[in-house]
Amino acid sequence: MNFKYTLDKSSKKFVCPNCGKQKLVRYIEVETNNYLDALMGRCDRESSCGYHLTPKGNTIVEVKHHNIIQQEPSCHVDGVLKAFGDNHKNNNFINFLLRNFSTADVIHAIKKYFIGASDQWHGSTIFWQVDEQMNVCAGKVMLYNENTGSRVKKPYPHINWMHKVLKIPNFVLQQCLFGLHNLCDYEKGSTICLVESEKTAVIMSIMFSGFLWLATGSKSNLKSSLLQPLKGYKIIVFPDKTEFENWNTKVKALEKEGFLISCSNLLENRDLEDGSDLVDVFLTSL
Repeated sequence: MNFKYTLDKSSKKFVCPNCGKQKLVRYIEVETNNYLDALMGRCDRESSCGYHLTPKGNTIVEVKHHNIIQQEPSCHVDGVLKAFGDNHKNNNFINFLLRNFSTADVIHAIKKYFIGASDQWHGSTIFWQVDEQMNVCAGKVMLYNENTGSRVKKPYPHINWMHKVLKIPNFVLQQCLFGLHNLCDYEKGSTICLVESEKTAVIMSIMFSGFLWLATGSKSNLKSSLLQPLKGYKIIVFPDKTEFENWNTKVKALEKEGFLISCSNLLENRDLEDGSDLVDVFLTSL
């Protein structure tokens, strides 16, 4: 189904008229690829802002061009995990883990999730997305505060992709769930716990090691295409605080597609800040 207007699919962001942050994705006219009015768009800060102004008259239009070439997704080359997987001395996220867990547990987590280190920013971490066939689909680079474990978001959000860091030309990004490569170690029917944040998946895997913990990497990545390898497993999703309604709606749709999936409301009735997740409950209780 094709509409007259759509949200811009490029990485370009504009200042949101509601929150003032440069997080607004503007609408474009599909036929001309021109932007609509500067107020027409959706803020990426779904939980804390929620601004979304849609254009009127967004009708379905006839598709005139049918020869659309589907690009093959790219993968990183063999050896990239090892190349960026040895130097954790200045890795802020790893140093945070070492403040809270035993060295043995942290080393096990590093190996289990192929946690890497990058010099994109001093102390930054790579969360590799490796699929169930051991293809390295992507590498997300993020910077954390080594004392608090929080993401560094000022003066800007420190987040990037390894194919951009490495300047790989024509890289076609197609994500998978973080931690998916571990699926082969769990029998069908096992319980899979799914969260949004890679950091949370790693920490919960240390604290509750009896389950496989995976991460979507974003709110919008809770979708059928990424969850296909999990069919036949019992999936429990743990949305961040205030996101239960959104994810529970998606879960109900996924149930109709044959997924054995449920949505936990564990965080909804707790006295937590919006956007809090399982780490904010369990790590503070240590």
